[in-house]
Amino acid sequence: MTPYFTLCPDYRPENVDAALKRLLAPWGGMEAFVKPGRKVLIKPNLLAAEAVEKRVTTDPALVRAAASLALAAGGRVSIGDSPALDSFAKTARRSGLAQVAEELGVPLLELNQPCRVAVPRGGRFRHLDLARQVVEAEVIINLPKLKTHSQMVLTLGVKNMFGAVVAQRKAQWHHQAGHDVTAFAGMLLDVWRTAKPALTILDGVWGMEGQGPANGRARKFGLLGAARDSLIMDLNLALMLGLNWRRYPLAQAAAGLGLIPDPLPAPVWLGPAPGPDVFAAVDIPVQRRLGFLPGFLEGIVRRYVVCRPEQNPNRCLLCLKCLQMCPEKCIEERGGRLKFNYYKCIRCYCCQEVCPADAIRLRPGFLEKTLKALGR
Repeated sequence: MTPYFTLCPDYRPENVDAALKRLLAPWGGMEAFVKPGRKVLIKPNLLAAEAVEKRVTTDPALVRAAASLALAAGGRVSIGDSPALDSFAKTARRSGLAQVAEELGVPLLELNQPCRVAVPRGGRFRHLDLARQVVEAEVIINLPKLKTHSQMVLTLGVKNMFGAVVAQRKAQWHHQAGHDVTAFAGMLLDVWRTAKPALTILDGVWGMEGQGPANGRARKFGLLGAARDSLIMDLNLALMLGLNWRRYPLAQAAAGLGLIPDPLPAPVWLGPAPGPDVFAAVDIPVQRRLGFLPGFLEGIVRRYVVCRPEQNPNRCLLCLKCLQMCPEKCIEERGGRLKFNYYKCIRCYCCQEVCPADAIRLRPGFLEKTLKALGR
């Protein structure tokens, strides 16, 4: 379960190819995961139709390198995801993945056919509706982006498999599980455990800090990572970023489900390790939920204490994507202004996540101001 990491200075094909082969060498190369004739699904992060330079999506250079190795190993390769809001065709085109699929002659799949599957024993839920293309894949290669996340703090390997949930069902899960961030993290773990990616390859050459996963700031980390176990990789990355696990919902949910081994397998750097400045002072969102309070009390307190979303009218395009995505339907447009019903708002920050103009700002509440003052 050891996660491996290596330095990769940029996305030039020769550097990505060399770094990826270096990462896979301890297992014997891609052939350890992909056998001839096996149906392989490459699952990148295709959150939204954004230019590659915004670092919202997995870089096409890594997708090309991983898919090429899988093809060379004899796999029947396809590339697929389910964007949160923008059309799949537009997202694939803007992210550069449509060009990669065309170059390699592999299918580009929208994960849009839900089917009900059983969750492995010990999960938070008994059944999930996942994309049929994910369920039918024999090998899933998970290609997450190293990014921060306003609700879940980080979005890495486990969270990337939320793309196995078809687009129109994502808001339903935010409604059902978003009231409790630990429950939502538990659902993410159920999706990951059910989909069972064979290999996770992290795109950390350029990542994102601040108010991710779509409106943060691009930050260069200069690394790639690989692991058989996405959770072990995610937990190690959280530690590298200086994150206390008490602030990381995925770690809390995994601990509650008994999924964290003791001791946690340590990462191994293949080649030189990064300098101390790589992970220095990364801007990680404050965990804005009050999971330590009883449910009835959290609903009351969050209206006054926790960060709340609001419109920046100077940036807003009035595209109304936030209204479409809000699982609680607590946003409406009146005369060119967005009105939020904070009594209904569950602080999932989906509105901020999907805004293409970064026009949803998160006003700090008393909790966030206090934690920052204490340096937590």
